Amino acid sequence: MGVAGGEVTVTALTHRGAVRPANEDAVVMGALTVASANMTVPVRCVVSLTEPVLLAVADGLGGHAAGEIASEHAVHRMAEMSPRMTGPDDVAMLLKNIDEEIKDHATQHAEFSGMGTTVAGMLVNADGNFWFNVGDSRTYRLEGNRLRQLSQDDSPPLPPSEDGKPVTTNFITQSLGGSGSTAMVPHVGRDAEPDPSAWLMCSDGLSDLVSQEDMERIIAEAADDEGAVYALWRAAMDASGRDNISILLARRM
Repeated sequence: MGVAGGEVTVTALTHRGAVRPANEDAVVMGALTVASANMTVPVRCVVSLTEPVLLAVADGLGGHAAGEIASEHAVHRMAEMSPRMTGPDDVAMLLKNIDEEIKDHATQHAEFSGMGTTVAGMLVNADGNFWFNVGDSRTYRLEGNRLRQLSQDDSPPLPPSEDGKPVTTNFITQSLGGSGSTAMVPHVGRDAEPDPSAWLMCSDGLSDLVSQEDMERIIAEAADDEGAVYALWRAAMDASGRDNISILLARRM
């Protein structure tokens, strides 16, 4: 395994939103995880790249039993395995293992039947930067003031909106633990653009309520990453905050 140099700066916020009674989202930043939290101020951390680093958001399936347990398990396993990730094959295998672990737990505890979680994030290591996702949480590359989606939504195609507002659905075709008997196939790819790099990762509590154009404007107008993440959260809250909201803004120099 190669040894990376430098560091990645991550600004994070996860919150229950304005409607849900609890936060079923969770986030991971290398060895650090935050789950079931209700943050109103972003936190900023600097993660050394002396070893591979996984960064991700996980969205426990809303309305399902124990979604918060599924998302928390996912981020804890990613934190545990982060230093051992050498490339996309390792990430895909880890996600498949987490999928099976969540299914096994639900099988052993009937009250947790159907629980699952989405995930979207980045592996940052010496060999490059790799995006991954399962479900409809998203990873974007930030190019100047523009966002380019890297992740692939696991949701059915929807007709275009007549009023220009984002078109959303609560239905997803797969998740970690919640895909039933259907085989879960994670999306994993290389971000081929050279560093310095920046990425935005979020649950659909942000992307369903705030258009990509508005997210780009908010980031461009912010004085710093903490201000950008806070303003993105406020925009989602002002747009009803009907879901849990998790945001990671990461920069590799």
